[in-house]
Formats: sequence, structure tokens, C-alpha cells
Amino acid sequence: MVLAAILTLVAVAVGAVIQGSIGFGYAFVAVPTMALLYPGALPATPLLLALPLTALMSAREWRSIDVTGFFLITVARAVGTAAGVGLVVLIPTSFLSVFVGLLITAVALLSFFNPNFEVSNKTRLAGGIASGITSTTAAIGGPPLALIYQDRSGAELRSTLSVSFVVGIVMSLVGLALAGRVQGWHFLLALQLLPGLLVGLWASRWVIKYLDERWLRPAVLTFAALAGLMVVFLGPQG
Repeated sequence: MVLAAILTLVAVAVGAVIQGSIGFGYAFVAVPTMALLYPGALPATPLLLALPLTALMSAREWRSIDVTGFFLITVARAVGTAAGVGLVVLIPTSFLSVFVGLLITAVALLSFFNPNFEVSNKTRLAGGIASGITSTTAAIGGPPLALIYQDRSGAELRSTLSVSFVVGIVMSLVGLALAGRVQGWHFLLALQLLPGLLVGLWASRWVIKYLDERWLRPAVLTFAALAGLMVVFLGPQG
């Protein structure tokens, strides 16, 4: 039990370093680890931890937020969250995991062959809906939005995704709570793992210094594709 707690704490810290650097990726490490060690914690505990992470990131680079994009994504994510809650209640988790993972991976791979991606209101809305669904069903809402902002600056990508995540995570948690999927022990586990998250976010400041536009997009696409594959292969176990 102690070993499981330590491994999960390390995974949360590593995930916070990744997300603090490229705007998402915390769930890429934290969710698979919890799926193996604390399967009952999904998706509530990862979302509870993601709330302070994204709030702090929003405050760190608030000047670069794409305000228009934030409002469009938020509206669209509300629709996606409602759809995600319905899917969680009606469809077995294993089927949802495979579908969500394959969809994320496919979009990421297609982006590798389409280097000229243009952000528009339509893509923002589509990304918001997809993020709401994937966040609520698999606790991984970052890849759809990161793919939308893959060609923007690191500061804009991180800040816009973070402030969007804050609102989206709250909506997902409320929806899951209404569906009876959030329990008291989920909060206790999140509090135990919070120190690792804060340390990881603090360390991400040094990683950002080595990321520029040349490396950011490959990192975003690679992590998005890998996140999708992890959901496919680990989802049935959760």
C-alpha cells in the first residue's frame, strides 16, 4: 500500500512537470498509474488534482490567454461534458476507453502529416466538445484542445488550455457527482498526492526554458498520440 502511494505520488509529480511544460500531459502519466494501482479513483481523483494544477498554470501565464478561444471552448465543453456523463452511465468503461483512445491517436497521427493547421472558431468548438467528452469519460481532456492549439506559441497554448481546463474540470466533477461517481475517499487521495503535483509544477519552469516553437509542436503531437494509446490499452483495466 505504501509502495502504491509512493509510485502514484511520483507519477503525479512527473505528470505535473509535463503539463506545466507543454500545456497538457499530466493525465498521460497519472491516469494510467491510478488505473493500475487505484482503479476506483478514476476519473474523480485525477480531476480533483487537475483543478489546482490548471488554476495555478492559468495564473502563471494569464497575459497570453486566447480569450475568444476560451469562451468558445467553454461553451462547447459544456455540451461535451453532458454527453460524456451520459456515455459513462450508459456504456461500459472498457468500450469508451477504446473509442476515446483510438480517436485521440488518429487525430494526432493525422496532424503529423498536416503541418499547416489553422485555428478557427469551428475547430475551437469541435475541440471543446471532444475535450468535454474525453475528460468526463477517461479523465484525459487535454489532447483534443492541445491539438487545436498545436501551432500557437507555448505561452498561448499553456494558458488557454489551462483556463479552459479549470472550467471544464469543474463541470466534469459536478456532472460526475450528480451521477454518484465522486466519493469522499477520492478527495482524501487527492490531498495525499497534492504535494507531488506542486513540486512537479514548480520544476516545470526549468523545462519551459528549453522548449521553443520548433520543439513544442512535436512534443504536443507525440504526447497526444501516446495518451490515446495508453487509454486504449489501460482503459479496460480501469
